[in-house]
This record gives sequence, structure tokens and C-alpha cells, in this order.
Amino acid sequence: MKKRIIFYNRTGFTTLLNREIHRFMKVPVQTVLAPLISNMLYLAIFGGMLQTRQVGIDGVNYLHFLVPGLASMGAIFAAFQNPAFSIISQKFQNTIQDLNSYPISNAEKILAFVFGGVFRGVLVGLLTYAATIFFVGYEIEYPVFFVLSLTATSFVFASLGLICGLIFDNFEKMNFVLAIVITPLAYLGGVFFEISKLPGLLAAIKYINPIYPLVNVARFAFIGVYEGNIQVQIIITVVLILGSFLSASYIFKKGIGIKTV
Repeated sequence: MKKRIIFYNRTGFTTLLNREIHRFMKVPVQTVLAPLISNMLYLAIFGGMLQTRQVGIDGVNYLHFLVPGLASMGAIFAAFQNPAFSIISQKFQNTIQDLNSYPISNAEKILAFVFGGVFRGVLVGLLTYAATIFFVGYEIEYPVFFVLSLTATSFVFASLGLICGLIFDNFEKMNFVLAIVITPLAYLGGVFFEISKLPGLLAAIKYINPIYPLVNVARFAFIGVYEGNIQVQIIITVVLILGSFLSASYIFKKGIGIKTV
């Protein structure tokens, strides 16, 4: 019986991954600088208005509370958009079927798209942190864990971006998901304030909001404090990584959005 190999064409995998990275690096103003400026505006507006506000978590300064949330949000949007818009662009160019002829395994194709999104997400997240050093300093409680948390967040949303890119056939539907689904979840996911401060049903959204544990884990890595049970949230993060990637793999291998009818 022939043994299945995930990486049987490393050159082809690297080529596809490089294409996904170079695709967004060709327009850095739109793909990297724009979200970075947006995050800095959030920092200026919320930080300027609420910098004297005491966070209800061990008396943490609000600016220190805000930075990991902004870094995570930047990673979420950047990681999601990269594979999603890459796939939809190929549909518009009528080249999406070419994926079937690439001499690499399905796993290599999937990982190339996801890793491209991860690279962009982590890049935006780290640049957001770097841009805030002047305001909050450079100290991070657990630096390696912080990078890993941004990587995990980017991996989850790059996988979700791949799923949406395969399912949807135009940019309007993709922008609808970004504006109506992901953006509200981010705002209610603890980016700008503690979820415990939300009233009634809004506070209960954290139990069904996948962004909440991701942001909370990043905040724990950044300042060493958190809301809720951090062990449970780390487990949820692992489940989200596996669930999103396996779902993307299943949809991709079924040929949804790729194979012609």
C-alpha cells in the first residue's frame, strides 16, 4: 500500500506560499499599512479618551489593556482577508481551476494559503505592537507566548478565510462577512473593554464568540492578566485551530468552489 505523504513537492509548496506572500507584499500600503494606521487611530481615539480609566483587572492601565486587543484584531482581519481575497480573485480571473493541476498535494495547497494568511496576520499584529511602543513601552510579560498567540489567532482566521473564499463567489459576500459578522464579534470580543463590563445578554456572547478566548490569551501573554479561566481559553484556542483547519481541509478536498460542475 502506497504511503501517503503530505509534503511530496516542497519546491511547489514553497512556490505557492511565496506567491501568496508576494501577492500582498506588492501592495503594502493597502494590505499592511492601512490596517496598521486603523489600529493606531483606535489607539489614539480610545486611548486618548480613556487612558485614565482603570481596568477592572488588577488595576491594569487601559493602554496596556488595549494594545494586545488591537494587535489581535489586526491579525484577525489581515489573516482572514489574505486567502479569502486570493481565492475569490482567482475565481474572477477564471484561473481557480488551475489549482487542480498544481503538482502538489491538497495538504500543501491548503497549508500554503493558510500560512500566507498567518504570515500577514502576524506581521500586522507585531507591527501594531511595535507602533505602540512609544506610548506603552516595549515590555511583554511572555514575549514568545505573545507571538504564538498571534500565530494561533492568525491560523484560525486564515483557515476561516480560506473556507469563505471557497464558498463565496464575489467580494460583496466576503465584505458582508467582514462587516456584519467578524467586526461585531471583534468589538464584543474584549478588544476594547472587559467583557464582564457588558450588561445582560451581551456579556453572555463571550460563550459563543470565538474571538474572545483568542484575544484573552493574547492579553494574558502581553500583560499577564486575564478574564475568566485562561486554561479553558487555551484549550478552546487549540480546538478552534483544529476545527477551522480540518473544516477548510474538508471543503478544499471536496472541491467546493474549485471544481467545475
